[in-house]
Amino acid sequence: MYRRSKFLEVLIDIRQEMAREADFDTDLFVELVRSGRNDPARSKYQVSEEHKVSENKSSRRKSG
Repeated sequence: MYRRSKFLEVLIDIRQEMAREADFDTDLFVELVRSGRNDPARSKYQVSEEHKVSENKSSRRKSG
C-alpha cells in the first residue's frame, strides 16, 4: 500500500475532530430537550414571536 500524503493525514484529522464536535453538539441538544431546560437568552428568538414582530411592522405600514 502507498503512504498517505501529509495533506491527507491533516484532512482526516480535521474531519475526525469535526465529527466528534458534531456528536457532542447533538448529545448536548438532546440533553437540553430531555431535561426541559430553557435558555432565556435564546427564547426571545422563537418563531412565534418573530412572526408577531413582522405582523406589527406590516400593520404599521398599512395604517401609515
